[in-house]
Amino acid sequence: MDFYDWLKQDIAAYEGRHDDLIYLAPEFYRLLTNLLDDARLPGRLRPLVSCAIAYFILPADVIPEELYGPYGYVDDIFLCAFVADQVREQVGMDEILAENWEGEAAIIPLVQEVLAKEQDLIGDERERILRYTGCDRLLSAGEPVPASSA
Repeated sequence: MDFYDWLKQDIAAYEGRHDDLIYLAPEFYRLLTNLLDDARLPGRLRPLVSCAIAYFILPADVIPEELYGPYGYVDDIFLCAFVADQVREQVGMDEILAENWEGEAAIIPLVQEVLAKEQDLIGDERERILRYTGCDRLLSAGEPVPASSA
């Protein structure tokens, strides 16, 4: 069983806060792994995508699944949406996300929805998540970071 399948199994019975987004965790994870296989993803963005993949796998992240169960994926989903938005902005095309997304809902509005719900999903943990993953340093190392949607 690969991580995608394990993730689907882990969230299958979840009923609770933000379950509509929690159920999409496997699809967000798959988006990230698909992006790494896409030749259009610039080399400078690959470490950022890799950080978001690693964050999904870490058991003791900012909102740990070990403590919160499947609800703990809200920070992973936020980071994925944040990174996906960075990729879309820096590559300059929506298609890179749309063509790598296997979910049923349209990915661009979904990413925007997650970013708009930042405060409700993760509270004031954004900077802590970015610092924990090193994404803050990756983003400040070159390309300008677009303003937060929240």
